[in-house]
Amino acid sequence: MRHLLIIFSLCILFTSCSKEKDININYLKGQWYVSPTKGVVEDSWMSYTFVNDTLCTIRVSHAVGGTDTSYNRTYKLSVNNDLITLYNEQKRYTEQYKIVKLTKDKMSWINGSPNDGNSDKELYKSTD
Repeated sequence: MRHLLIIFSLCILFTSCSKEKDININYLKGQWYVSPTKGVVEDSWMSYTFVNDTLCTIRVSHAVGGTDTSYNRTYKLSVNNDLITLYNEQKRYTEQYKIVKLTKDKMSWINGSPNDGNSDKELYKSTD
């Protein structure tokens, strides 16, 4: 019984350590580009720029027509920093994602509300 308790404790310890390595919230600030969908030729790109602890700008650029659109958002992180929720200027919910990975150059999101029209995202940090 004692061995089982030790093994269980070690599993919890290693699981929590690996999660901390996968999500380092200190890397959130900066500009993140959404990776294009594999096998799909896209005529636009999208980025999220996290300015401070509450402000984010979403930018969508369309190659056809040459239009650029920016959206200002505020965001909130969950207590354990693995859920991000964005709100528009009227403080209305726009999107929510479970952060499954956040390193210095890559971030992975799973859509937290599948019926809101948003999708999972792979993001890569700008090197500029």
